[in-house]
Formats: sequence, C-alpha cells, structure tokens
Amino acid sequence: MFYLFMLGKMLALILPRRISYFVARIIAVGQYCFSKKDRRAVLYNLSPIIADKARLKKCARGVFINFSYYLVDFFRFSKLHKSFMDKYVEVIGLHHLTQSLAKGKGIIALTAHLGNYELGAAAISLLGYPMCAVALPHRDKRVNAFFDGQRHRVGVEVIPTGVAVKRCFARLREGKVIAFVGDRDFSGGEAKFKMFSQYAHLPKGPAFFATRTDAIIVPSFFVRKDKFFYQLIFDEPFVYKKEEFRSEEDFIQTYTKVLEKYIQRYPEQWYMFEKCWIKE
Repeated sequence: MFYLFMLGKMLALILPRRISYFVARIIAVGQYCFSKKDRRAVLYNLSPIIADKARLKKCARGVFINFSYYLVDFFRFSKLHKSFMDKYVEVIGLHHLTQSLAKGKGIIALTAHLGNYELGAAAISLLGYPMCAVALPHRDKRVNAFFDGQRHRVGVEVIPTGVAVKRCFARLREGKVIAFVGDRDFSGGEAKFKMFSQYAHLPKGPAFFATRTDAIIVPSFFVRKDKFFYQLIFDEPFVYKKEEFRSEEDFIQTYTKVLEKYIQRYPEQWYMFEKCWIKE
C-alpha cells in the first residue's frame, strides 16, 4: 500500500489537477464495479439515509468517485497555499470559530469522514489557526509516516490516539483547535449511540474532553461544492452544561444530530467503507 500511495502522490504532483481527477475517477469507478465487499458496505451504510434504490446506487458510486478526488487533494498538499483557499474555498460561519476561540478554552472541531476532512484541517491551518488532529496510526509505519508528513506540510500537528489524552489536555489549555471525527469509533470502544435510527459505535473523545476542560465543540465540515470548489462550514457550537445534559452520553447523542444533518445533506461524500450499523 505504501508504494501505491507514493505512486499516487507522484502522479498527482506531476499531472494537472483536472487530469489527476480524471485518472482517479476511472480507478474509482473500477473499484466500485469490481470490489463487491466495499460496494456492499457503502450501500449498507447509506441505506438508512436513502430509501430510493436507484438514488442509493448512484450515491454509492459517487462515494467512490469523491473519495478518489479526496486522495488526489491529499497527495497534492505540497502545492497547497493560501491562494488556493482564496480561489477555491468558500468559508461559512467563521464567526462560530473565532468567537469560541476568544473564550480561551480551546476548540474541539467535530467532523466526520465527510467531504475532505484532511483538507479541512489544512484549510483551518492556512487561515492562521493553530490546528491539531487526533489520528489513528496506520499499522504500516511507512504509511503512517507518509500521512503524518503530508499533514505536517500544511501546519497540522498530529496527535496519535495512543498519546491523545495527555496531549489533548495540553493543547486545549493552550487554546488550540483539535479535530476529531465523530462518526465512527476505530479504537474498539463499545459505546453505542443512535444515528439515523440505527445503532453505531461512536467515539466518546469529543465529549470526554469537552466535559473536563470546558472546551467548546464547533462542528466543522469541509465539503465539495462541485468538482473543483469547496465549502468550509462552521456550525453552531456546543457547550457542555451539567444542568442541560443528563450525562456525557446524552451530550454525545445531542451533538450527533449535527453529524446526521451534514451526512444526510452530502451522502455521496460520506466515506465509510466498513459496515457501521450494529444489529440489535
């Protein structure tokens, strides 16, 4: 896999962006057609969101294509500059981030495997905000070094899940922004929450830190507006108050609704290639 990533990066940097997308799309359509396991998983995950079978299949195909564009964008991080933001990215709701940061408690940027979350972290960094991201390390150390290297190129500090607790507390005390994906728990946790009327294992990290540090959760999404343009969206913040929430789990279930809203709005950009719903 490491050599495929290196080849992909080389081609993405050599070829113009439009041609890179064209090549990536061909590969993605082939993957959709021939990888039965991945296709079935995507269809399964989208089925509670999309009832119409024709639209469901079209959307699932779109997931593969958009994910291929996501990879091209990630491979091209060394070409990413502030001018890219000015030309291709529309920022919506930035006041939610700036006003929350002004309170000095640190920010938890809650996102999902949606749109281009890697490029979203890079975009926040390019806007001048101190950006960190909690990431599950890859098993292959070379692949892990490759991904972390790409993130460091755009000013994003990587916090591996193995040392996340101590370092997250420190970065929040420093008033930094820490990105968490909230739509899938890859750590092996057993906590179950409802999403789209189904049960899924969701991470408790965002709520864990918010309830213990008074950090503000700002839902943040970087989605593809069309093939070449994007929107960076900051939604209404969530602040944990004991008098408003019965428990940490209640808080998680509350902010999960905003994840549902954006996944439902952009289902063809939700990259979930493993079955995520738990059968009761």
